[in-house]
Amino acid sequence: MATEEPDINDGLTLVSYVAEDGVCQPHQGYGWQPVNVVNRQAWQEVENAIARSREMVDAGIVSCLHYYMTANQMTPSLLARYANRPGWLVRLHLRPFFFRRTSRASLARYAELFGISVEDLTAGRLRSPVYQRERHG
Repeated sequence: MATEEPDINDGLTLVSYVAEDGVCQPHQGYGWQPVNVVNRQAWQEVENAIARSREMVDAGIVSCLHYYMTANQMTPSLLARYANRPGWLVRLHLRPFFFRRTSRASLARYAELFGISVEDLTAGRLRSPVYQRERHG
């Protein structure tokens, strides 16, 4: 007996290919149960990482840049490449002491990358991740 899987695709239909007798044919549906389980687990890990980062920001262990980096599923190296900044500088900006001394130009670049304002960064406002803002407005 098949159990009803909650739809994690927001109603979007996935197209998969099923091999029958050596021939691949498109199959439309809400996905296969293993794919749904793996996707759900992966998103739970992302949500857990974001929650841990938020706690670390609240405790003053990391800057809010760490939260936005985590919420956008980036590493310091990836953020450095997107921000066109050296990796060591981005790692320093993840620490509150150095983040408070970050130049306005760097803050503007980070804000542009994350779709937030410089004031959000300087005030330490932690906005919802982009994928949640698009879903919930």
